Amino acid sequence: MDSPPPALHRPVLLAEAIELLNVRPEGIYIDATLGGGGHAEAILKRLDGGKLLGIDRDPVALAQAQRRLEAFAERLVPMKGNFAEIDRLHAVSGLPPADGLLADLGMSSLQLEDPSRGFSFNLPGPLDMRMDPETAETAEQLVNGMRERDLADLIFKFGEERHSRRIARAIVRARPIRTTTELAQVVTRAIPSRTGPRHLHLATRTFMALRLSVNRELASLERFLS
Repeated sequence: MDSPPPALHRPVLLAEAIELLNVRPEGIYIDATLGGGGHAEAILKRLDGGKLLGIDRDPVALAQAQRRLEAFAERLVPMKGNFAEIDRLHAVSGLPPADGLLADLGMSSLQLEDPSRGFSFNLPGPLDMRMDPETAETAEQLVNGMRERDLADLIFKFGEERHSRRIARAIVRARPIRTTTELAQVVTRAIPSRTGPRHLHLATRTFMALRLSVNRELASLERFLS
């Protein structure tokens, strides 16, 4: 039996974002994080003669967005790439200068809910966390290959986790760690009980730190904004 298609992405503050973008029917626009295609769909519906350059580093998300936006194929220019290279990608697209640009930073629910991607501590899956599967380094390689001190520094720097040294020590002792749920259990056991906000899973900051490092998200954002 075929699996059902993924639920459509519904961006937060969609109406507000589109209003600020002030889309003109004949304009040229860039969605630097195409993702599930929610923002792109709203932009494309307002175009008449205009074009939208849709960029995403995740080939799975890009393919899903193209299927969702098939009715607007003549207005959409999809490209696989990192928004850090937006100038080069825009030049390669051959489109005129853009009238507006939108970027929805972070992860999409489609990525988080796919256990094979390894982003969620709630779903058993491989410790991958790559937004672009063609890149080399995975979270598993970081978790099992880094020195304890370097791992602690990474978790503290990117996750702002004050128990980073305890967590890194526990990870090193538990190696090899292969799955998301294994790592979540190790992290949870390493942190004293009743620590931090009650609504936040104890592994949240560690998983965020690994994801940011694997995908070099902060470096990409700096290049994008420069």
